[in-house]
Amino acid sequence: MIARQVGVLICFICALSGCGYHPMGAEPIGSTTRTLAVPLFANRSTEVGLEAILANALINAFTQTRAVKVTPYEEGADLVLEGKVQSVDNTSVAFQSVTQSTVRRVTVRVELTLRQQDNGKVLWKDAQVLQEDYVVDPNYHAGEATKSEGLRRAAVTLARRVMDKVLLVI
Repeated sequence: MIARQVGVLICFICALSGCGYHPMGAEPIGSTTRTLAVPLFANRSTEVGLEAILANALINAFTQTRAVKVTPYEEGADLVLEGKVQSVDNTSVAFQSVTQSTVRRVTVRVELTLRQQDNGKVLWKDAQVLQEDYVVDPNYHAGEATKSEGLRRAAVTLARRVMDKVLLVI
């Protein structure tokens, strides 16, 4: 009886390995995960700290995929994703009166480059324009907080777009 159960177990394991099944999160034998560095973006805008918000959103997105291993250092990375914030503009899109806006739109223009670290070859280059609306608050601090939240939403949108494009290239 035990020999039969062992035989069934061995057949089951062989069948699973033959169909390509592997435990979730396990790497196939012989596969190598490429490493990706995402340094802080260059920032040509007047929006302080935006470079870190954008880089962190990208790091978080790529960390969750397991398609690449994210590293903080360019040295030792296979790929480097560099970004440059070209500009940030705020415009009013909804008004309470002629002189008071209730909703503003932040527009962020970013240039991105994915390159191989070892030879500097550019694999992918793109420019993105991100727009997010945020509610204006008469209280300055609350208004800055809603603006910051709009910038964070724009960063998450950028991360999704970039991740989809980069994963197609690598």
